Amino acid sequence: MKKIFFFIFLLIIIGSELPKANAAPIDNAGDSLTHSKLRFSLITCDAGDDLYTIWGHTAIRVIDSVNHTDFVFNYGSFDFNTPNFVAKFMKGDLLYFISADTYSNFLYEYQYFGRDVHEQVLNISAVEKEKWYSELQINMIGNNRFYLYNFISDNCTTRVKDGLFKHYQVNQYSIGIHSFREEVVSAPYKNGLGWIGLGIDLLLGAVADQTPNLNQEAFLPSLLFKKIALNHRFVSATNHLKYNHKPIEKGGCLISFLIVFLGLYIFIASWKTKITQGIARAFDISLLFILGTGGILVLYMSQFSLHNACHENYNLIWLHPLYLLAIPVYFVSKKWTGYVGYTFFITTVLLMFSSYWLPQHFSKSVIVLMVIALFLQIRLIQRGKLVKY
Repeated sequence: MKKIFFFIFLLIIIGSELPKANAAPIDNAGDSLTHSKLRFSLITCDAGDDLYTIWGHTAIRVIDSVNHTDFVFNYGSFDFNTPNFVAKFMKGDLLYFISADTYSNFLYEYQYFGRDVHEQVLNISAVEKEKWYSELQINMIGNNRFYLYNFISDNCTTRVKDGLFKHYQVNQYSIGIHSFREEVVSAPYKNGLGWIGLGIDLLLGAVADQTPNLNQEAFLPSLLFKKIALNHRFVSATNHLKYNHKPIEKGGCLISFLIVFLGLYIFIASWKTKITQGIARAFDISLLFILGTGGILVLYMSQFSLHNACHENYNLIWLHPLYLLAIPVYFVSKKWTGYVGYTFFITTVLLMFSSYWLPQHFSKSVIVLMVIALFLQIRLIQRGKLVKY
């Protein structure tokens, strides 16, 4: 009888436990709350009006249902008060760092500036969540917070992307990225900052024209959003917060402006009056200064900067600091001005004819700028021909 009662008692215990196991509540990410207290979301923010915001932003949101916390971890933090801020950024040794804030505080900034926020709730296992959360907390300690920013290989998006790919097997669907340059340069143009886009285009070298592999192509916020969206089982929900109620303002067509400027330059230089020739000479000097200054930036970024995307820049063949040396020559010796013009003209023409075989892409705007430089060089050659023997 004791054995029979014990057997009945055991059946009652097992029967009472089975419904509990089957009825365990499920969180938004698809994990049982009895096994996971965390919910991870990828946060993607639209572009802003400031230069450093035109590529958007990526962050990671972590909700802890046990401790009742809701934090956003952000790898895109930097200090404007850093000594020599601009020089450090150009050099590539500016320290960025991870920071954390409550989700409500994080959203307030984007609501204030009218930037839409998109959330993708991630469907990852409880073990992966715990590991990643632990790593995020370790990143927040001391010098672990800091890293050297690189705008194609180490930024707020790639840091989050690397965490995702490390803790979850993402299906590597291609999102069709042709080159780093195409994605980096297109953002300023789309946000009405054509001159910024042209400047970045000139500073990027042949390295930026490489085609990223499947692990590299999601290096900007919108690209990572698209990459993750292709993994349907990886995303349990997608939420969109619409804060941008302003119409999109597109900037004027930059290439049209450059063409009009070229036509005006040619027209004034061809009009043989004292006034127009004086204006044409003012154009000459102004362009020599602008191209020379631009050449200094291209030389520095390609040879001394840690931003590897600016390396191997073939623009140095036609856009170089030697234009600045041509300014005093312009006033001192017409003969040597002609020699300088011939040298610049030959190298620029050779570059344009060989550009098809070079590993660097030259956009239409850059080509028009090259043509403007060519006309300036022709002007220098013509000035040398004015020498009376």
